Amino acid sequence: MKYASDTLRFYWRRIQYFCVTKILRANDPPHSLAMGIAIGMLVAFLPIVGVKMGLSVALAWVLRANKAVGVPLVWLSNPLTAIPMYYPGYWLGCKILQIPEGNQWHQLLSFDGGFQALLERLSDSFAEVVLPLCLGSAVVALAVAATTYFMSVVVIKKYRLRRWGQLVPPVRRGQLGILA
Repeated sequence: MKYASDTLRFYWRRIQYFCVTKILRANDPPHSLAMGIAIGMLVAFLPIVGVKMGLSVALAWVLRANKAVGVPLVWLSNPLTAIPMYYPGYWLGCKILQIPEGNQWHQLLSFDGGFQALLERLSDSFAEVVLPLCLGSAVVALAVAATTYFMSVVVIKKYRLRRWGQLVPPVRRGQLGILA
């Protein structure tokens, strides 16, 4: 049991280090950092597989947000968290489209017959499963991203004002090359 608690403590410290050092102290304005975080959360909740990191970087580039903080948040969606993240979107999509929620979700995700059979089931049940999943997940993703953006701006501003008394990190000696 001690090993598990030490391991959890180690990973918790790594997460804290990343959040404090890489995000809160980054040399970007709070809006850019918060927008990068929101884009990462938006893409994490979308049911697209294989292009999430690229989409996160592309959206951050188009919206002039911080590209580095959004990519790790995309990793929140993985095979272990797929059902808890996507099922609420599917449920909401069924409610929006007024489709009865049934066993299609469970039948669709069964891996009987391999990847080819999974693709065939997806194409056969597009209107019953994929359309509500995409629509509901888009609504959930937008709500999560908007909430994350506003919460991140507040947290970043409060942290910086408390720590430095200003919203941008102070210039250190030798950082610009002219004060060295």
